[in-house]
Formats: sequence, C-alpha cells, structure tokens
Amino acid sequence: MKMIKSILTSMMLLSIVVFSATTMAHPPIDMKLSYDLDQGLLSVTIIHETPAPTVHYVNQVLIQLNDETIFDEAYDSQPTNSEFTYEYAFAAEAGDIIKVTAYCNIQGSITKSITIRDPEQDDPPLVEIKNPTKGYFHFSGIRLFATYLDIIYDTMGFGGFRVRPVQVFVEDDLDAAEDIIVKIYIDDELRDAAAYNPSSGYHELKWTGPRLGVFTLKATAEDTQGNIASTEMDVWYFCFVPE
Repeated sequence: MKMIKSILTSMMLLSIVVFSATTMAHPPIDMKLSYDLDQGLLSVTIIHETPAPTVHYVNQVLIQLNDETIFDEAYDSQPTNSEFTYEYAFAAEAGDIIKVTAYCNIQGSITKSITIRDPEQDDPPLVEIKNPTKGYFHFSGIRLFATYLDIIYDTMGFGGFRVRPVQVFVEDDLDAAEDIIVKIYIDDELRDAAAYNPSSGYHELKWTGPRLGVFTLKATAEDTQGNIASTEMDVWYFCFVPE
C-alpha cells in the first residue's frame, strides 16, 4: 500500500511539473551571436527560462552560413534554467552571414543573424550632423536662410529644435544604419540616444529647453563591434520655451 501511495505521489508531482512547464512554455527570450575569426568558433548564447530544463527546453539549434545549413543540432535538455552558451567550430570569412535559429521543444523559436567582421579591416561609421546645417539660421529646427557671418559660429538655432529635431546621418561598411547607436551631447554632457527614423533615414533627437549661448553639439556613432566616430559643431542657441 505504501509503495502504491509513493508511486501515485511521484506521478502527481511529475504531472504538476509537466503541466507547469507546458502552461509556461514560450520561445527563447533572446539570443546573442559572436564569431571568433581567428579560432573559427561561433558562440551562441541563448536565454530561455524554464523551471524544468529536461521538460521544457531548447531542443534544436539550426545554423546557416550564407543560407546553407551547416549544423542542425538536436538536444534532449538544456544546460541551465535560463542562460547558456553553445559553441560550434567551422571556417568562415569576413563578410559571410551566419543565421541561427533556436527552437523551443513546446512552442516557438528565435532567429538572429550576424555578419562576420575582421577587426583589422573594420572601420568606424561615417557620421554627419544634417540638422542643424552649418551657416544657416534655424527657427524651431527649421532651416530658414543662410547667414554668411562668422560671428555666429557654425550655425544658429532660435526656439530650439522642436519641430525639426537634431538629425544625424550615419553609414557603416557592414552595419545597417538602424543598428548604429547614435548619442547626442551638448557641451560634452550626454543629452540622450537618438532614435532612427526610417522615413527620413536619420537618427533624430529633439533639443529643447530654455538656454542662451553658444554650445557644442556633438554626435557619436557606435557600430555593433564598438567602433566609435564623432562629429561636432558650435551652435548659437536661444530658446525660452520649457521642455
């Protein structure tokens, strides 16, 4: 009788674990890829939270190199309850595209891609401030007319940059513009990160608030490998409207 009760209790506990894992099932939350060109080694870090890594887990990792499948690995569990890393050795060259898909055994998947970069040949992004424009008078960020006066420094902004924000153009040898991190500084004080606007093709950020004087507007651009470029201009700024 005791043995039967023990078996029933174990079955009930197992059922609870399976039910909990199933009802809480979800695809991996995130995945990070990195490829070491010297070692020919791909690291795949997956975040997939589960209370039972032998019941609810990442059961398949599919790896493609330039759209050709090179690994299709099956797993019957995952190493931890949340974050773990798998490594795969294969030869690849700078410019190749690696795409990885990780599947949950119950539902869903996540796919990420990277372009292999050669650190010795990887240049920082090109970065240019497009608004404000040097040599012009701006009202609320809208360019009105050329000034042709050196005493106004690089440019003039009256009423802040509210209607038309500060706009920054970036271009990289491998990264898409939307993947570049652009930050705006005023007199070396970080104002905020600019958001990419696909409609304009620029990273944009409003510069408002009551201030008067000449300020150094600086934009920095950082690619996915940490290469950073910057540009700046002196802006005669006058605004009495609060943010």
